[in-house]
Amino acid sequence: MSKRRIFFATDIHGSDACFRKFINAGRFYRADTLIFGGDLTGKTIIPVVEDPGGVYTCRFLGESVRVKGERARDELTRKIRSVGSYCQIMSRSESEELSKNQDEVKELFTSLIKESVREWVKLADERLKNTGIQCYITPGNDDDACIDPILNESECVINPDGRVVELFEDVEMISLGNSNMTPWKCPRDITEEELSRRIDRLATDAKNLERSIFNIHVPPYGTGIDSAPELDESLRPRLEPGGELKMVPAGSTAVREAILKYQPLLGVHGHIHESKGFFKLAQTLCVNPGSEYQEGILKGFLAELSDGEIRDFIFTAG
Repeated sequence: MSKRRIFFATDIHGSDACFRKFINAGRFYRADTLIFGGDLTGKTIIPVVEDPGGVYTCRFLGESVRVKGERARDELTRKIRSVGSYCQIMSRSESEELSKNQDEVKELFTSLIKESVREWVKLADERLKNTGIQCYITPGNDDDACIDPILNESECVINPDGRVVELFEDVEMISLGNSNMTPWKCPRDITEEELSRRIDRLATDAKNLERSIFNIHVPPYGTGIDSAPELDESLRPRLEPGGELKMVPAGSTAVREAILKYQPLLGVHGHIHESKGFFKLAQTLCVNPGSEYQEGILKGFLAELSDGEIRDFIFTAG
């Protein structure tokens, strides 16, 4: 097998800046294959209220923001999208009415998610067409099912979720965007038992597991790349006696057991933003590049593969 270079990133949660960096990473890092590991969409809407005289106000990053004029408005909305929030320009009366109707908030949120993903798919098609760069984007446990049909319409983006795909020659990739159950009961959270069954079904379809890549959103349990703050009953982080966050494993036991059982070449994971790193689980290299999407920073993992082996790898940030 000739040398191939893959670039993996994950958990951008709606950040427009990070998605653009991801799509451009193929050319920038001379990668043959781009792999996104899940949690593509954002979590919040910020209403930008338009008042008379071309004045726009909102709450952004914990502060009251007031700008005047269309140019300043456009710069504000760009900043909001850059850190992963969606924004909607509306009148003050519309904002007040929206705050009283959670069904309308949910409907608007879904609409903005779909609009954003359509724009991103269009951008990916424009940037990647005729480049020879493969692009795989897997939804994550935070992503609503409404984005799947949009990803599936793309010319250049492949949604590999729940499938085995051949990346190149005899290297295959198993992809699952699900996670074990979280306190937030996200759209694609499932039980450990179901996660295990889904991985087993995919592994049965793979031709050469020793040369496969497991693109599974949630990392294996107890590997250090799954350490997250322990939460109390109110979902607030617990603190150690010295005031530091108390960290505990939050990964999946099913994923750990599957990797030990099947021993793929590489496991690429995300889900736990604060746990950048790698861990060798028997013969499998498992990685989590982490996430700093709220800073507009795309963290990634770049690896060179040859003859069924990982010849070199580095973590990236930019």
